[in-house]
Amino acid sequence: MNRKILQRMIWKDARTVRTLAIATPALIVGFFVLLELFAGVSRVGTERMGLAYAIWMLLPMLIACGAPAVLIGGEEESGSLAWLQTLPAGWKTIAASKLLVTSACLLLAWAVATICFLAYWSALSDYWINRIRQSSGLPEPFRIHCAGAVALSIAVMLSSFTTAYWFRSPITALVTLVPLVIASIWGVMYAAVVILPSAQFRGPPQRVIQQNIGTFTVLIVAGLFVLAGLSFFAAWRRLTWPDSRRAGRALGELSTGAFRPPQDVASSKLAGAIIFGRPRPLLALLWLHVRPIRWQLALLTMVAIAGALFTGSSSEEMLVVGHSICILPLFMIAALTFYGDSVRKRCVFLYDRGISPTRVWLTRVGPTLCVTAIVLASIVLAGVYRDAADADHEMAWSWDNRLTITVMVVFAGFALTQLVSQWSPRPTLAFFAGPVFVQLAAFVLAGLLMFYTRASAVLLLSSVILLLASWRLTPKWMAGEKGKDYVVPMIGFIIAALFLPYVVVLGARYATTPAPRVAWRQQMYSIDLPRVDPTADKIAILDPAYVRRLETLALKAAVDPEGRDDRIAKELSATDSIGRHLSFKEVMQIINVRSYYPLQLHQNYAQYNLAAYLEPHVYPAAPQFADAREKQFDAVRVLLKWSRLTREQAVDGSANFNVLMGVAEIADLIAARVIFAYVDQDGVTPQLKELIQLVPDRELVRESRRNSLIRSWRQYQSQTLGEQFAGEYSHKPTQWWLAVERTRADRYVDELCRFLLDRWLSDENLAFGGELAELQRLEREAYLVSGQAISKYFEDPELSDRVSIAVDADWWMDQVRRRAVD
Repeated sequence: MNRKILQRMIWKDARTVRTLAIATPALIVGFFVLLELFAGVSRVGTERMGLAYAIWMLLPMLIACGAPAVLIGGEEESGSLAWLQTLPAGWKTIAASKLLVTSACLLLAWAVATICFLAYWSALSDYWINRIRQSSGLPEPFRIHCAGAVALSIAVMLSSFTTAYWFRSPITALVTLVPLVIASIWGVMYAAVVILPSAQFRGPPQRVIQQNIGTFTVLIVAGLFVLAGLSFFAAWRRLTWPDSRRAGRALGELSTGAFRPPQDVASSKLAGAIIFGRPRPLLALLWLHVRPIRWQLALLTMVAIAGALFTGSSSEEMLVVGHSICILPLFMIAALTFYGDSVRKRCVFLYDRGISPTRVWLTRVGPTLCVTAIVLASIVLAGVYRDAADADHEMAWSWDNRLTITVMVVFAGFALTQLVSQWSPRPTLAFFAGPVFVQLAAFVLAGLLMFYTRASAVLLLSSVILLLASWRLTPKWMAGEKGKDYVVPMIGFIIAALFLPYVVVLGARYATTPAPRVAWRQQMYSIDLPRVDPTADKIAILDPAYVRRLETLALKAAVDPEGRDDRIAKELSATDSIGRHLSFKEVMQIINVRSYYPLQLHQNYAQYNLAAYLEPHVYPAAPQFADAREKQFDAVRVLLKWSRLTREQAVDGSANFNVLMGVAEIADLIAARVIFAYVDQDGVTPQLKELIQLVPDRELVRESRRNSLIRSWRQYQSQTLGEQFAGEYSHKPTQWWLAVERTRADRYVDELCRFLLDRWLSDENLAFGGELAELQRLEREAYLVSGQAISKYFEDPELSDRVSIAVDADWWMDQVRRRAVD
């Protein structure tokens, strides 16, 4: 092997692959920078660590599978591989040069990726490092994962060399690369299963590898030697058998000048083609495009459809497998769009003959777009079948539906990849540059689509822009112009496709933001509310009297009835506290005997539990039940006292809106239902009339709600309570680019407060039932959510739930007042 020839071969191969060799480390650094900026979109967690791990492991694979394809497939496309065989350089020199250059590029990519990964990891705080480790978000021990990833990349590189040498078509080589790598991994694992005893495979794979690290090292090294032998055999076969292949004949024809169809082709196929008349220009262009890629296109389509069929399975694992199988063929189908005409500058042939660029563009984009649509139709049909087979899944179309998002993402990915296919300096490079460009676009659009899950339709806008870009740039592409005049407009189109969705979505959100109610806000600040008298005796509203949800009372232990009469008397006579002697749980035990029994604790039974608590146990007017009836009436007196005192406290500001809803409204609802049940059974007796007179009057109810709500609104404006309104926390987004959402949240808090006040002050609460949906909408738009918990039983109820209780309480109180008047 001549050293000088080897050096020159290395120099030539390095220049050939330099674009990929420089771009991959730059992309690794860029992806990690974007991931750090991604902190403004998502919380630090296992998701971001998983992305960092994926970047570290997958991007060097671009070199492993891309460099051999560019070095061998690219030279095959340009004709220089056949030219190399005429030089005084043996096949070993040619193969060694390409292997050394690719290995150096792969080593550089791994070094940059590992440095960036470790720097990103060390920048995290100890708190988040512990959180990620506890959630298995870090591959540990890292050295084993690193060694395994490097070994896998070497296996991919050797497999890529094998397929690139064996198949003359770079596309076929890339398609067969994946099965060869899978077969290699399977072979190593099968050998491990045969060699190691079965007892060694009990436990997670990570522990199995750690316990048998020596055996796996030997097997992996042996597998790499086998792949290296295959690659050198394929190189020897390719570079020493030119005369027995079509390449040998093509090599002999290179010196004959212009292209001349073989005589047999001219006399048979050409004559058969024109026997039916001269073909139309559009069909001729279509045939010219499809014929060189027909077998690859058909193979990729079948593989993609097979993956789509896997997505119809009810298994989540098969769903992931199906989507994984579909991804690579779809990328390659899109990269085929301008591939055939870019090989050896065939597009210039069309340009020299004055063929319409629009016709060329239609006949290039049309076939691959139709094939992509067929694959997408298969995915959608499989998804519909999957949803129809799932009895628990409701079939409903929406913009945030998984199938809808899949369709939009695939179309946008196709549009970007076909543009990259047109721009790619080397035709084969498009198969690797396309996925990278799509991943970069995904990072840019991730913030928008993760927050606005129903905004996937904007990807159609991006797709149209990218398709328009390739159409506008087709004349330059046909002329062979890939310099500044082509690249600058292309970058402009891509930037527009990536950032116009932000402009459209955020602009639409801003346009639909309610106008500021300046006059109404001034009026809210000008309302003179009663102030708390610091010299007055304060009434302590204790936690036993407060109820988050009636259903949660099922979790509390029953109170021993011993000494109950004394506790009731003390609670009724107390003037400085609410709930000191008697709890809401014990009141419910007196009113409803069902509260003695444990109810269903699952949140799906919440309505059943609530109905059980709201149905009072009505005793007949018989002497043997006189004591039980009297205790129930005493419990009602306690509830009405709590309601009245709490409302009085809410009027002057001693009790907030949350306490008002959690004590007074629920107490009124329970008391009204008990009174109504006894009035319905016995009529308005003197004893019941006395209870009805204890019911808070409407003016007190209205003032307590009004004043507490206005105070809650003012406190929200001052941000003194962590941005709470009406007992609910504000979860406004904090990302800097979502300022419009923070403005919307504040405006909708105003709308929500105005909505409630308008109805409460105009006595429209009884008709509130039909407007709860509007209330819930305003609540969502204002980003008001209840306290988060592991179960709904432990959450604070939503504002709409509290208002619905107030609506029910008003309805039952109105019924009681009407019966008393009648």
